[in-house]
Amino acid sequence: MFDASIAPERLDDCLAVITTGLDVELKDVFRIDPQDGGLFNYLLRIETRQGSYFFKQYLDDVPNPTYDPPAIPAARRCELACEVQRLAVQAMRGTNWPVVPEIMYVDRQRSAFVMTEAAGDEPLNDYFSRGERPESFLKKLPRVLAELHRSTFGRFEPGSLFGNTLFRDFKLGLQYDDIAVRLNSVEADRVLACRAAYQDRTDCVTHGDINSRNIIAADAALGVIDFEQSHLGTPAYDLSYILCELLISMETFGAGSEVAPIFGVFLDHYFEHFDAASRESVETEMSQHLAIQTLYRFWGPSRAAWTFYVDDPTAHRVIDSARTLLMRDGPVTALLGQLR
Repeated sequence: MFDASIAPERLDDCLAVITTGLDVELKDVFRIDPQDGGLFNYLLRIETRQGSYFFKQYLDDVPNPTYDPPAIPAARRCELACEVQRLAVQAMRGTNWPVVPEIMYVDRQRSAFVMTEAAGDEPLNDYFSRGERPESFLKKLPRVLAELHRSTFGRFEPGSLFGNTLFRDFKLGLQYDDIAVRLNSVEADRVLACRAAYQDRTDCVTHGDINSRNIIAADAALGVIDFEQSHLGTPAYDLSYILCELLISMETFGAGSEVAPIFGVFLDHYFEHFDAASRESVETEMSQHLAIQTLYRFWGPSRAAWTFYVDDPTAHRVIDSARTLLMRDGPVTALLGQLR
C-alpha cells in the first residue's frame, strides 16, 4: 500500500532505488509512507518482506518559509551525509550497538540512499518535553559522539568535503550573529568572539545538528540520524548543541539543581572514549557555546520546536542564567554548579 500523498516522481525514485539497492521485487514491498524529514529532503518509510527501511532523497530548490540556506547542490549534500553517516557507523563497529542506521545503497544520480531503520521508539524531544531522560541518552549518545570525534580528529583538511564551511557559516549566522543583536554590547562581543574562534577550528568531524529530533530514543535503545549538516569543528559544539536541550528540560521540570551532576555523568561517559583533547579544554570551550545554544533555543526561528513546553517564568529564568554563563570562563560543569 502506497500513501496517496507521495509525489509520483518521489515514489518512482524510491521504488527504483529500493528494488536495485535492496534487491527486492515490487510484490515484496508492502507499504511506503511519507515521514517528517529534514528541511530540504524527502523521507519515506518502507516496509518489505525482509524488513523496514528508510529512503532519503536530497532535493534542490525546495522553498522554506523559515530558512534561506546557501545553494549547495543536492548531490553534494547527499554525498556528505552518506560519508559522515558511514564514518559514524564505522566508529561504532566495536560496540555492537546499532546506534547509527546503516546505509544499504546510494543512488548518486538521484541524490538518494536507503538505510536501515533507526533504533529507538520516539524522538528524544518527546522525552525532554515530559521531563524524562532515557538511560540510553546518558550512556549511548556520549559514546557515539566520542567515537565519531576521536576517530576523525585531525584526519581531514578544511578544504575537504567534510569542511562544509558554507553551511557551517550559515548556521553560525543564525545561532550566533542573530543572537548577538539581542544582547548588550559586552555580551554580543563574547558571542561574536566565540563564533570567530570556532570558525578557526577544524579539529574533527561533527554531527553538526545533534538536536533532540535527530535522536530516536528508548530506555535501552538509541538512534542517531541526519548527518547532512556535519562540518569540521570541535567536540564542544556538538556537546553543547544537545546538552542545552537537556538543561532546558531539567530546569523546566524542577531538576535544575541536578543539571551539573547529570552533565558530569554524560561527560564522564564521553571522556571514557575520547582522549584527543583534554577534558578541561573541551569543557571550558563548551561554556560559551552552551550559553549561546540555550539562548538560540528560545530566540531562534525554530524555537517552537525546542521550547514549546516551557512556561514564561522558566524561560526568563533560563535565559538570565544563560546570559550569566556567557560572561564566565571555566569548565562548564563547575560553572553550572556555581550558578545554582
